[in-house]
Amino acid sequence: MASLSNLSRYLGIYEHWKQIMRNYGLKWERISSLDTVINLLNTNLDDVKDWLKSVIQKMPDEFAVVEVFAVLTGLRPSESCMSTSLITELSMKNELEQYLNKDLQMLQHFRYKEQFLRRNKNAYISFISQDLLDLITGVEPKITYSQLQKKIYRLHLENRTRQLRKLNATLLRETLPREVIDLLQGRINQSVFLRYYYKPFLKDIRDRTLKGIEPLQKELLEILS
Repeated sequence: MASLSNLSRYLGIYEHWKQIMRNYGLKWERISSLDTVINLLNTNLDDVKDWLKSVIQKMPDEFAVVEVFAVLTGLRPSESCMSTSLITELSMKNELEQYLNKDLQMLQHFRYKEQFLRRNKNAYISFISQDLLDLITGVEPKITYSQLQKKIYRLHLENRTRQLRKLNATLLRETLPREVIDLLQGRINQSVFLRYYYKPFLKDIRDRTLKGIEPLQKELLEILS
């Protein structure tokens, strides 16, 4: 990216290059090695897990379920709110099959492009256990991330929801390769995703994903019950 940017300046087409970056959502971040190390040291995933257990005990169920869903799917906070709301809405209409592939236990975010496929941040698929799905359809959460944030702050707690995504990736690293975790967390372009959309492959990912999150899911659902 940096080299292409310098080349475009040299060729006198820098404005054209910037337009290409805007059109395709291209960007890059300059993170030093020191920043990377500091970030790792400052994120204690055991603390994040303890925070999650504490916060879901203090919240109303509709908020707590979204937090649990976020850590078990690895979706971003806003995506988790949109997804649980969508599950609720479609379930009420008996149209959940439009979103949920029951055979694969897979939420098909890619079918709702305006909500989940954006320029820089995408979500394609998530696997969900029947227990978690039953919890969501029972509680019927319909909240926004802004409402979730306000609820956390009113409890005088730190908001660590964004770090649940890291916790999810760490759990899945025990059962899945990094490339597949990237797919599940939306760090892959749409054309590559289409090549991965192959049922036998997805069944294997489903089994290994649900196995990876099972211990934490059991702990969290016991707290909510």
